[in-house]
Amino acid sequence: MKPTRLLLAVLLTSLPAAVHVRGAPQSDFDRKAATLFTKDYSFHAWNPTDHTVDGDDWSLPPWVKPARYSGIQISEKLVSTEFPGRIQRSVRASWREAEPTEGTFDFGALRKEILEQSEGGRYAVKMGLGASVWETRYFQSLQDRTLRKTEPGTAPRWLLEHGVPKIEERPNKSVPFQVVNLDIYHPEYHRRYLKLVEAFGRSGIPQMKELDLCYLHLVSASRGEEGAGPPVGDPRRRLFEERMQVWADAFKGVAHKLCLVSSKEDDMALALKLGMGQRNGFVEHYLMHAPNPGLGQEVDADGYLVVNETCPLIAANRASGDENEEYTAGHVERFGPIETFPHRYRESTLRMLQMRRNFAWAEGGPWLINPPLLHYLALGLGKTARDAPDAWCSLRESIVKGGRNGRTVKNFERWLFQRDADGARTEAVEKVEVPPQMFEFDPGHLYDLTARKTRAAEGQTLIRFGVDESFLDGGPHAVAVKVTYLDRAHAEWALEYSAGDRMAAPRRVTCGDSGAAKTATFILNDAWFPGRGYTGMDLQIRALKGDAVIRFVRVIKLCPPDGGPTVPSDDGPPARHRPADPMTTVPKETAG
Repeated sequence: MKPTRLLLAVLLTSLPAAVHVRGAPQSDFDRKAATLFTKDYSFHAWNPTDHTVDGDDWSLPPWVKPARYSGIQISEKLVSTEFPGRIQRSVRASWREAEPTEGTFDFGALRKEILEQSEGGRYAVKMGLGASVWETRYFQSLQDRTLRKTEPGTAPRWLLEHGVPKIEERPNKSVPFQVVNLDIYHPEYHRRYLKLVEAFGRSGIPQMKELDLCYLHLVSASRGEEGAGPPVGDPRRRLFEERMQVWADAFKGVAHKLCLVSSKEDDMALALKLGMGQRNGFVEHYLMHAPNPGLGQEVDADGYLVVNETCPLIAANRASGDENEEYTAGHVERFGPIETFPHRYRESTLRMLQMRRNFAWAEGGPWLINPPLLHYLALGLGKTARDAPDAWCSLRESIVKGGRNGRTVKNFERWLFQRDADGARTEAVEKVEVPPQMFEFDPGHLYDLTARKTRAAEGQTLIRFGVDESFLDGGPHAVAVKVTYLDRAHAEWALEYSAGDRMAAPRRVTCGDSGAAKTATFILNDAWFPGRGYTGMDLQIRALKGDAVIRFVRVIKLCPPDGGPTVPSDDGPPARHRPADPMTTVPKETAG
């Protein structure tokens, strides 16, 4: 399915004007990638004046630094020395290497590699202790299942001596491989696996300050040893819970580093109880986990996606990660045409920030999809309302599976909320089609609506926004407000904000009719934020002529917040700065 013209027009205005490709592209995918993507790192420079630019504007003031407990896994060859994020390096360990002979454990090489990869704390380090895979078989193609090569797995070969059976998983549907696992719930496997984890805990590696996070692997048909625990009531559930407990014991005092790879409700409840964090994959399916209470993701009665910031994963700043790296030629089968990749990358990146993640795996291929947005992500991961440089609202709407006609999910919001009210009832517009591989969408609604517009002809001339009190409260405050809009129909609109005892309109925007996205920046030195709750009114856009069509709004602090960035301690993750008022630590009331 081809994307709409709007998709290509909007996305291409967000990319650098010139794309320099190293080497001549050969495949059809590479030829298209050379037009849609880039291999040159760039970012949007901060401009402290009122101005308007074409496309998106992901700039932040120079004082903004990445959170200490954050990281982005990406090839260092893809980014320049100007990349602001804390790059994460991966250390791969296996049971096969750690216990080559039964009963003899050796974690010395693992400890050495963690120290080397950390470089004294310069890099974030993640690890996993793989243990389930016997081998991975690679085929010639999806159609030709002739064996091309076989890679040894992570499980010790001596386990077969104890009668542990092999399980041939289903072949992958998009990349030609098949995983062969051992039965991790077989009693002979399970008993010895617990001993492995206990020995790992005694090694002291979990408490190393150089180690930021550790995946708690399970078993799956994928190459990442992912999957979920057996359902409650399954006889294997007890064994799964024993695995979880032994890992929590091994990471005593630093269980926040552990990332459960399951997102199932019962699994997450146990992980949170044991002090663990969580790692998802497939954020490329950006409307998965809407809702998922274990991840702090809820959908209110009006369809708005809201964040429960009291969820321990968020409130306790535990290791929380996602993977947004499937943008290569091998992923066309899984996600649809390459033309849809830039839109999916944008939405997935924003979703990671909306979910309050602190670790991410970015591009896994040779291309950069959107370097300025990657730069912005690196500066936003791991931040809280108290220490974040900006709050934003992505004005969007989609219909996911559920019920007879699907379920509506509105907006991605990060401490800036839009809610309809009398005089400010909006319409979701600007359709961007998504391919049928996006399985979380209702099959009758394979599209995103990527903006909201006023309905001036019906007397609905406003789009209203409330700023979370944890981000900014009262005033006066010096902020920049950036509004990304569609340049259409010679419309006119104005941003209005509270300047204490009055609503002020700092600048009127007069549109042309190019149809392109533009971002207007307003510098406000006297902004007040008196609103309370999701429906509290702190800013509004008023249509003066025709309709305002708005995609994205950001409120940016011009000065560093009080308290500075989060600082790590020796016995836990950097503490989240929480407001003193307990009322601001619970989900805000929904619109009535």
